[in-house]
Parts: sequence; C-alpha cells; structure tokens
Amino acid sequence: MQGGFDFGSMLPIVLIFVVMYFLIIRPQNKKAKLHRELIASLGKGSRVLINGGLIGTIYEVLDQELVLEVAKDVRVHVSRGMVASVLDKTSTSTTKPVAPAPKKMIAKKSSIKK
Repeated sequence: MQGGFDFGSMLPIVLIFVVMYFLIIRPQNKKAKLHRELIASLGKGSRVLINGGLIGTIYEVLDQELVLEVAKDVRVHVSRGMVASVLDKTSTSTTKPVAPAPKKMIAKKSSIKK
C-alpha cells in the first residue's frame, strides 16, 4: 500500500456538493434575483402585498422604505425588502376567489322512543 491520496474516495463528497448546489443554492439565488428586480421596479401607485399580510398602494418611494396608503389618509412606512408581491390595481388578492363551501347538512333527530 502506498500512502497516496485516492480521488475515488472523494467522488461521493464532490457529488453531494454538486447536487446541493443544483437543488438548494442555485434556486435560492434565482429567487433572490427576482425579488431584487421586483423591488427595483416598484413605483408610485403600485398595489403591493407586504410579508406581514398588509396590502396597500405605494404613496411615496424613499431610499430604503416605502410609504404605503392602506386606507384613505392612512399611511405607513415599510422597508422595501418586505414587499412580497405586486398586485393588480383592481384586485385585493393574489389568487382567484374560492367558491363558497357547501352548507352543512342538518342532521335529523332520531326517533328513539323512551
């Protein structure tokens, strides 16, 4: 036996790192890039959804924050990074409305004689 370095024993470790890159790191970087582009495209009048669930219209754009109008004459300051998505100007949600749930069936009283 020689005291050399065996590249065959390193192959599984290298493969694990390659798989982790394509399954975890690369998609996360793509998502971060899309979020940066979304934040850069924000402008006055856009309706946005904030990570905390707050929906409002951008009233003013500052350096690191946005001024949102959430109701008439009600304005809040939020960090630009907290914007989750941009909504349509007319809609109030990001998803289609869900059909109402069916009414519960009313259980009939049993006719048990005492």
